[in-house]
Amino acid sequence: MLATVLIIAGILFAASLLRGLLDAGTRPTGGTSGGGGGTGSQTTTTGTTYANEDYTPPPADLSPSSLPGPRTLSAAEQLVTDNPLYAQPVVTPTNCAMGPLDMVNSSRGAMQTHLNDLMGCLMRVYDEPVTQAGFEMPRPPVTVYDQPITTACGDFNEVNAAYCSGDQRIYYARPLLEALGSGASTTDYAAETILAHEFGHAVQARTAILISEKVLEQQAGTEAAAMDYSRRTEVQADCLAGLYVGSVAQSQGLGNAELARLSGLMYNLGDDVLSGQTGYSASHGTGDARRAWFERGVSTPRIGTCNAFTASADAVR
Repeated sequence: MLATVLIIAGILFAASLLRGLLDAGTRPTGGTSGGGGGTGSQTTTTGTTYANEDYTPPPADLSPSSLPGPRTLSAAEQLVTDNPLYAQPVVTPTNCAMGPLDMVNSSRGAMQTHLNDLMGCLMRVYDEPVTQAGFEMPRPPVTVYDQPITTACGDFNEVNAAYCSGDQRIYYARPLLEALGSGASTTDYAAETILAHEFGHAVQARTAILISEKVLEQQAGTEAAAMDYSRRTEVQADCLAGLYVGSVAQSQGLGNAELARLSGLMYNLGDDVLSGQTGYSASHGTGDARRAWFERGVSTPRIGTCNAFTASADAVR
């Protein structure tokens, strides 16, 4: 687990899960590439044409199928660098009909309901491209906690947000925004964007990217090389969050000013910013890198834009 309360952990693994999938990994079948970004478009009374209006998000999956993973190290490399998901566009623009919620003062129950509703909006954007790439995309449930909690990935004693590969659930600490400071608690759509980052890890997990990266990270010859793999995973999740935010920006009332503040939020989650050490980069990347990858996602519907595993080392620092 990460030492500081302020770093978004993102991925937490049970060791036994990793070994089992390396021994008996799976690859996608039946995937197709391309696509028009959703079906069932509908024009609203405001003149906006939203995609995928006939889509009904599935309920939260409490018993999802096992995560896919690589059979070999070379397969792991291919799954992170040339994944079938990269050929897909996200569905955009989409109509996320949920309203705002005070994510500082609301009750834990209200926050949990709100963030589970958010998963429906994220599924509307990502279910189709993940499925078209030949994988499955079960809807992850969200648990909001305000005291230490035991999960399949161990004990969560910190103020944090995380996707747990052990149970394929997302966890969010109720006091997170206040703990982050730097204006996070007053930034519109801040908690939702953080959860979109965690959902990005769920997308990585369901497309074999996440476990493949962990295999490569564990096989890396040096700590620096392992950290490089970790940063690529994290900034990719930032980019996937940006793709989602770009898709729902109109329906959620996120204009240029709000998007700029969300970019600032991602900057403030950088290793250097959180640590107060200029130029410091550890497992998640600098503020500049995290902001840049988030903005990449906001600017395009193409998931391939988020392929951080073929980017230069400087781009993921």
